[in-house]
Amino acid sequence: MGWRLGPVTVFDTETTGAGAGDRVVSLGAVRLDAALEPEETLHLAFAPGMPCHWGAIRVHGMSDAFLARHPPFAAHAGEIAAFFGGEAAAAHNLAFDRRMLGGEFARLGLDPPWAGGFCTMQAWRRAYPGERAGLARAAEACGFGRETALHGALEDAWLAVQLLRRLHGMPPVPMRLHGITNGPGEGIAA
Repeated sequence: MGWRLGPVTVFDTETTGAGAGDRVVSLGAVRLDAALEPEETLHLAFAPGMPCHWGAIRVHGMSDAFLARHPPFAAHAGEIAAFFGGEAAAAHNLAFDRRMLGGEFARLGLDPPWAGGFCTMQAWRRAYPGERAGLARAAEACGFGRETALHGALEDAWLAVQLLRRLHGMPPVPMRLHGITNGPGEGIAA
């Protein structure tokens, strides 16, 4: 099955929690061209203006103090919109990530900056019925894994890129990981 949606931005969010009022604390995104070849990455963190749920901190490892040293989402909304560019978006569990990131744009009175979407988790379930479809398990089945036990938005976006390519009969690509680019120059600190 070939890819037909054109250029796509594969993304992942880390959040303060999973509820309707929770906020995005980190965004990792990889822009792919229409042939699913990587073009550019984006990795940002945000001060959410509210504390993270302890369970969320266990997942992503970013403390409230660390996040408070970053700008709010609004400071980067234009940059993020330009990065997505109105093209298709993809994520592993797209419904969650689209709801969370879309919520940040809605709070600013803006429309989400993507058109159409592709969920690698749903596609994985169709392609491999009965297999576990969580990102870590699906990536492991493709020979990939996280470098640490923590979920990093950019690393998870890259893992979803690998799944997207695999689902479309393409070989993996080298993952270009880098730190958060809009912060005080520190690594993730819990």
